[in-house]
Formats: sequence, C-alpha cells, structure tokens
Amino acid sequence: MLGRNAVLFIALQFGSRFANSFLVTAARYELLEAGSVMQFAGAQVATSLARMVVSQIAGLLTDNFALKKMYVATEACNLVLALAMLVCGHASGSVLFILNIGLGLLYSFSQPVTKSMPPAVTPSREDLAVINGWDLTCDKVGRYLAPFAYAMASSSHGFDFAVLLSCFLYGILAVLRTCVVVVEPPREPSKMGSKATVRDKLGRLFQQVADGVMSLRRDSVLRLLILNTLVTNVFLYPLNSVHFPVLFKRVAEAGGEHSAVDGLLQGAMSFLNIKKKDMWRNYSALVSLGGVVGPFLSNALIYVLESYSTSHNCCRLWVGINFGLAGQVAAMALLALMLSFSGSLGTGLLVFNLVSAWVVTISVNNIVTTYFNSISQERLQQNERGRFIANIMTVFTLGSSLGTLIFGWVLSATADDVTGPVNLLFCGLLIKMVLLVLLRRAGQGSFSGSVRPHAE
Repeated sequence: MLGRNAVLFIALQFGSRFANSFLVTAARYELLEAGSVMQFAGAQVATSLARMVVSQIAGLLTDNFALKKMYVATEACNLVLALAMLVCGHASGSVLFILNIGLGLLYSFSQPVTKSMPPAVTPSREDLAVINGWDLTCDKVGRYLAPFAYAMASSSHGFDFAVLLSCFLYGILAVLRTCVVVVEPPREPSKMGSKATVRDKLGRLFQQVADGVMSLRRDSVLRLLILNTLVTNVFLYPLNSVHFPVLFKRVAEAGGEHSAVDGLLQGAMSFLNIKKKDMWRNYSALVSLGGVVGPFLSNALIYVLESYSTSHNCCRLWVGINFGLAGQVAAMALLALMLSFSGSLGTGLLVFNLVSAWVVTISVNNIVTTYFNSISQERLQQNERGRFIANIMTVFTLGSSLGTLIFGWVLSATADDVTGPVNLLFCGLLIKMVLLVLLRRAGQGSFSGSVRPHAE
C-alpha cells in the first residue's frame, strides 16, 4: 500500500502533465489551422531540439542541487508562462510558437527532477515499480486527456477561457508541490573550491555530462531498452502527434458518413455544438482520449505480471520487459492493419478502430517504460540518475524530432496520407522484432533471467 506522500506525488504528476499538454495542444492546434503540415511538424521539431539542451542542464542540476526546490520552482515557472499565454498568446502565430517552445522547455527541465524523485518520496524499494507505473499512468492520462478537454473547452467557450482554466490549475499545483516530502541522502561536498577558475568549473561540468553519457553504455540490457524506446519515438508516437490530425482533417473536410457509427459520431458532434471545421480536432482528441484508458489497463497488467513473477519464482523485471516488448510488436501490427483499411471505413468506424488500437498501444508502451525505469533506478546511484535520465531524454528527443520530420515530409510529399505512415510502421515493427530477440538473449533467453546488481 502506497503512503500518503507517494500518492500526493503521483496525483501532482497527473495535474502537471495535464496542464502542460492542455496549453501545448492549444498552441499546436492554432498553428495547424494557420499553417501547412510542415510548419505544424516543424514547430514540434523546434521545440524538441530546444528541449535537448535544457534536459542536459536539468540532469546536471538534479544531481547537484536539492530536488524539492527545483520541483517547486519548475511549476511556478509554468504558471508564469500560462499567464503570458492568457495575456498575449492569441495575438499572433509567432507568439504561440515561442510560448509553445517555452512550455516544452520547462517540461523537459522538470523530467530529470520528477523521474529521479520516486526513491526520495518512498522508503520502500518494493514500491518503486508501483510508483513508476502510476507515475507513468498519470503522465499518459494527463497527456491524452488534455487534448480532448481543450477541444471541448475551446469549442464551447473559446481560447481565452481554456487558458484561464490552466492558469488556475497551475496555481493550485505550485502550492501543493510544497507539501510533498522529499528525503534525500546527504550530498558530497563539491570538489570545486571557491577559488576554482571558470575554466575549472566548466571542465568539471563537461566531465559530469560526459560521465552521464557513458552511463548509457553501462550494460547490454540498458542499451537495448534505450534503442527500443528510440524506435518507438521515431516510428510510433508521430502517428498521434502528426499523422492522426492530418488524416482526420482530410476526413472531416471530405465528409460522406455512411454507417450507423458515423451517424452516432456526427450526432454527438452536433449535440455538443461543434462546428464542422472544428470536428477534426475532436476526432484527434478522441483518439488521444483512448490513450487515457491504456495506462489503467497497463497498471492492471503490471499487477498480474508481478503476481505471475512471484508465483513462478521469476524475475519480475524480465517478465515485464519481455511481455511489454512483445506487446509493442503486436500493437504496431494492429495499427498498420487499421490504417491500411482506413480508406474503406467511414469516419465513425475509423475513429473507433484507432481509439481501440491506441488503447492497446499505450498500455504496452507503459509496461515497457515502467520496467525500464525500475531497472535503471535499481542499477544507478542517486547521484547518477538525473544525468542518465537527461541523456536518454536527449536521445529520445532526437528520435521524436527525426520521426516528426520524417512523417511530416512523407505526408507533404504525396497526396496519399496512409501508405507512407503504414510503411514507416512496418519498418519500426521489424526493428523491434530484432531487438526482442537480442533482449531475450541478453536475459539468458527466458523470463527467468535475473537482473545483475549495480556494480558499486
């Protein structure tokens, strides 16, 4: 049973992710309305590339400064940006572009901080997998619930009202973060004395970053898991961020509902007083809303996997990783199948099928990430985790940027918005199958392989 402090931490993770995704969705949707597909994708790439630098700085600071102070300060800065968007965010596309980057930078800065905190908010090592699972669940629920909430709020009450709600939420979150108890071990005194030169300090900082990069090479299992998540970011997640909005925008403009499901969806849109030109936003938001169910499904599966591991005397980390990676392969195959037949489906069936497939996709991705986090937290020392997380975030951000550019280019180069993304999905699926084989070999070829302890 998780303690009250851990539950508060998890709840605040949900609130922060929801508020951030809510505002980012506002900026992204407005940019897609005003610009081309490449501008829409380019804005996401610019944000991702800028976040890489910030995540490195954040990882270094996380390993050298008090977590609690950084934890509270990041949310206060988010509140400032939300207020700025309320005052002048709708003035022009360039202002939205800048604020979107700012929100991305702050989110990136906060990740090494929050992902390093589970061992500091609970005294029990056995609770780490559960906390990581619920942390990831809240992150995914917040991320995928926010677009739907924004689409509903902005369609009914307008942009300014939606942003005002996020300002109110950020204010509450900033106050509640001060209530989280963070217990950290005493830090070693800095090896740089007060008389150290600027050159010495910079050299020490670069050395710490280099040490963090080298931590990515620690063992074969972590390397394979990093590569697996990189493939997910390149070939899978751009579907939801780039392809689905473009696909639904085209479907909404074409119209032509044929089935009973199409009629139900159209009736729901009319009941909510959503204009036809805004329907694509709500279709895309519905798929994102399907991602809200996925994390809860993954948590239920994690409890089943933990029970299976205990009853069969297996290593729970290897059971979870192997199950999750095999599930990712199956989910990508399912998505490719759904998209391949999208042309013969009405709008309602297309939305329903993609929502169902996305629920499965998010649930298995959650399982992989949960056990990946648990493995890294058990193997790394407290003063290494921040830089390790910052470095894998840098790698993943590069992957997301590359994937977004590839999907944007493919969708812009041809009039067919299905064949290119499906081919990219199959490429990712084949790579994951190879990684699954290599991972099973690294784990002694079975679910009963043991996790090697961290070398002190």
